[in-house]
Amino acid sequence: MRGTLWLVLWLLCAPVWALTVNVGDDTEVEVAVLAAEQPLARVVWLPSEHGHPEGVRRVAQALSRRGVEVWLPDLFAAWFLSPSPSAVNEIPTAALGRLLVTARRDGRPLFVVAEDRGALLAVRAWQATQQAGPLRHAGLILINPNLYVATPVPGQTARYWPEAERLNAPVWVMQSELSPWRWRLADLVSRLERGDSDVFVQLWPGVRDRFYFRPDAFEREKQAARRLPDAIARAMAVMTPWLDRPRALPEKAEVATAVSTPPAKDARATLMPYTGPQFPPLTLQTLDGRTLNMRELRGKVVLVNFWASWCPPCVHEIPSMVALKQALAGQPFEILAINLAEEKPAVEAFLKEHPVNFPVLLDPSGTAVKSWRVFAYPSSYVLDRDGRIRYAAFGALDWNSDQVRRLMTGLIRP
Repeated sequence: MRGTLWLVLWLLCAPVWALTVNVGDDTEVEVAVLAAEQPLARVVWLPSEHGHPEGVRRVAQALSRRGVEVWLPDLFAAWFLSPSPSAVNEIPTAALGRLLVTARRDGRPLFVVAEDRGALLAVRAWQATQQAGPLRHAGLILINPNLYVATPVPGQTARYWPEAERLNAPVWVMQSELSPWRWRLADLVSRLERGDSDVFVQLWPGVRDRFYFRPDAFEREKQAARRLPDAIARAMAVMTPWLDRPRALPEKAEVATAVSTPPAKDARATLMPYTGPQFPPLTLQTLDGRTLNMRELRGKVVLVNFWASWCPPCVHEIPSMVALKQALAGQPFEILAINLAEEKPAVEAFLKEHPVNFPVLLDPSGTAVKSWRVFAYPSSYVLDRDGRIRYAAFGALDWNSDQVRRLMTGLIRP
């Protein structure tokens, strides 16, 4: 394991050495250290459910050339785990604290960086370290943080890990614009601030989550990935005045230990009976400028689909939606495709390449996404002829399957 990590980093041409950190219970964590000449600060980059992909290592290498020493701990290997969302939950909190205590021993300014589900490791590591004394000269940089206990099924309210609300840290949040989470950013900031955290927000326009290590990254994302090391360095500089603010855990705060496993992928991509709240009818603009109120569709079964052209699963399921509309032609059935805040010309250009036979609605301010509690793309709701939501799903479906057509026919002809 250590030899493989050394080889990868050597190929990236970064000065590197290996460090072994004892984190208790005879467990040792191997850390690849990307050295810097006369380092001004240290970064501990915790892994996400994706591990430390090549894009992360490239950013770490670039940071080391900018005078920042970067630690890449191989946490999953230490507990014989494979990177996954559930494996993130299994990393012991106390061990994370010991890792950060080791990283702070020389008094160098410390920044904990994490993305996606790795943000949970970051906030737990911070709180575990605070148990040994108030943290000074330290801060967090969270990139597209996912602090949900699990991705909510459509219609449900998001549950955050309780650690987010009692963090008490300087936190820099980098959020990609082309993401459903972008519309939950205010809620996330509010929860972080409840624990007396100083929160800074940076929105990355025109890119998706994981833009710096996506295998399908488009040119704008590749350009953003090249700018990311400088953005992290600037975030560190801006946060510096807040690093020495006296901090303590809120009274009676405890580090949560509950583990919740998200639904299996095959369960997510299934049209399931809906048990959540009923939402107010939507009123949105069509591409041709007409205002459409869903109340106009009473008497029809309606499939409401939330999508974006930059979402590969959304694009994948469009042909089956077109086929479903054709299969139910002449019956009281409609599909409404609500686009996630893309510019109208971009949507029109996409539809020239992927024509559809149902209305496409624009949601430039994310009103529908927020009011209908959409947390993942694609997400879909099926309404009966009385306008009540009866089924829901998130993930791409084959909408022209026999099962789905039988379900729709059952709603059309109860």
